[in-house]
Amino acid sequence: MIKTTAGKAAMSVLKEWNIDHIFGMPGDSINHFMDNLRSEKDEIEFIQVRHEEVGALAASSYAKITGKIGVCLSIGGPGAIHLLNGLYDAKADGAPVLVLAGQVPREKLGNESFQEVNLERVFDDVSVFNHRVDSPESFPHLLQQAIRTAYAKKGVAVLVIPDDIPSSTIKIDSKTPIANVSKSISHSDPEDVAKALLAIKYAKKPVILAGTGAKHAKL
Repeated sequence: MIKTTAGKAAMSVLKEWNIDHIFGMPGDSINHFMDNLRSEKDEIEFIQVRHEEVGALAASSYAKITGKIGVCLSIGGPGAIHLLNGLYDAKADGAPVLVLAGQVPREKLGNESFQEVNLERVFDDVSVFNHRVDSPESFPHLLQQAIRTAYAKKGVAVLVIPDDIPSSTIKIDSKTPIANVSKSISHSDPEDVAKALLAIKYAKKPVILAGTGAKHAKL
């Protein structure tokens, strides 16, 4: 076992999943995580946007174009709420997106702190994975689970991170986490394919509209 901070352990998870950039806006309730990002700026680029909605839309667009997970970051409260339009865009198109949303420190939760919002409830409808990090030790493990679920279920995974979590010291196994996810392969009904080929063959001006569901499709 080795000692590190929860934030540094999270950086290792992001790099293991080949996440090399994050869109977002920094601020008070995500400051400690931003400190970790700054230390990894040569490997994980932080792309600052003018509005959180733009960050979520950028992450969604990146995921739809590349097939890789898009990542966006915000402070808690109103900043996190601004992500919603972009996240519903990702949900509608089945794009894997990871949200790293700041939150007030754990000792201030439930005390009507400035800009404290119940973010788990806010993101419940739009997400396939939605958890608050309640302990420093759970941060890297929940991050692994969030990324894996976003890929597997093709949707939005949300981690709400109280600001004191990333700077807390933890003990971790020295083994590198395993970044993989199983992928399902769909096969068309041969009879349906035959009917489609016949229709195309005898059509004078055939037009095919293929969505993202047809990506990687083949006979």
